[in-house]
Amino acid sequence: VAGRPPLRIGQHGKITREYLGSGVWVARCKIRDADGVTRRIERRGPADEHDKHGKLAEDALIEALLARRAPSHADQIALDTKITVLIERHLARLAEDGRSPVTLSTYRFAAGKLAKFVGSVRVDEATPARIDAAIRSMRAAHGATMARQAKTILRGGLQLAVMANTLSANPVRDVQPIGLKRRPKGATALSADELRDLLVRLRADGYCQRNDLVDPITVLIATGLRRSELLALRWTDFDETKETIAVTGKVVRVVGVGLQRTDDTKTDAGRRTIPLPRFAVSALRDRRTHPYFGESTVIFPSTAGTLRDPNNLGKQWRKVRDELGVPGVTTHSFRKTVATLIDDEGLSARIGADHLGHSKVSMTQDRYMSRGRVHTEVAALLDRAIKYE
Repeated sequence: VAGRPPLRIGQHGKITREYLGSGVWVARCKIRDADGVTRRIERRGPADEHDKHGKLAEDALIEALLARRAPSHADQIALDTKITVLIERHLARLAEDGRSPVTLSTYRFAAGKLAKFVGSVRVDEATPARIDAAIRSMRAAHGATMARQAKTILRGGLQLAVMANTLSANPVRDVQPIGLKRRPKGATALSADELRDLLVRLRADGYCQRNDLVDPITVLIATGLRRSELLALRWTDFDETKETIAVTGKVVRVVGVGLQRTDDTKTDAGRRTIPLPRFAVSALRDRRTHPYFGESTVIFPSTAGTLRDPNNLGKQWRKVRDELGVPGVTTHSFRKTVATLIDDEGLSARIGADHLGHSKVSMTQDRYMSRGRVHTEVAALLDRAIKYE
């Protein structure tokens, strides 16, 4: 004979009452808690000679049961819950999981734009067609990058509805990929000769000297660091004897807080030690003797002695790059240049990935090592192989 079926999670069993005397009753029952364990709980009612059946004790027990199985966020998700509510909960979970403040800020900004297209849409109305229309509207209004961000946070928010058994499947998974109207141009890589000429012009330029661009750009050229990594470098990270620099953090702007230096890097591979070429070691050695820069904690502080804003560094570079003869070259171009020079030297993509802090070698190969170049050595190889007279 089959036994009694177990209680469902959050369900309680039959309530029993027992008279203890002097007008006091106790009510008891079993309840299966959220962890799946069945427990016995009880509550006593106040002494009342008019309570002949223990109603006060049962009322106290029912109140305790309601508080005990107070619905969690997942239990509160219903078919009429707005999608924007789920997105906020998804972002809150990402914050609890330690997601980067910059990433959270980016997602929140995208969520604000997305609200114009799905602000009143509820879970039961979140069909693939409606989600696809919202994402396409995001692309038309704000570009493909923000549309992808919107798709990401929509997927995460609606997954909460799936976890709560409100939806059987996530409708975002059936939305078509976001195509690009045109292929992104990407950063321009410089040749070794162009880098050499740029360093000469950089050191002689008055604007670069006044705005402290000479040393930061020199180190970017020498290392291929990200701007956020460069401005987080501290003097304790520089080993003059070994001629290396350790990448141990990044500078980020947190909404409502300002600039912060975090010990996190973009990827796990981002925490690394980079060997420095002699011209970079010389620049840092000279900078260390400066009465202002050498006394700062970070190597490249702002003029106020605080953390320097990566965006401001980018603006200053864009203002002067035309005069330096490198129009269209961004600070990220130096990163791509280092990867390309590594490739030209015949070093492996793994070495390039380790140097640049990429977690995947494919990222270095596909995005950073220059493609589409004319390889005359292939024609020479075929001539040698075929030896056609």
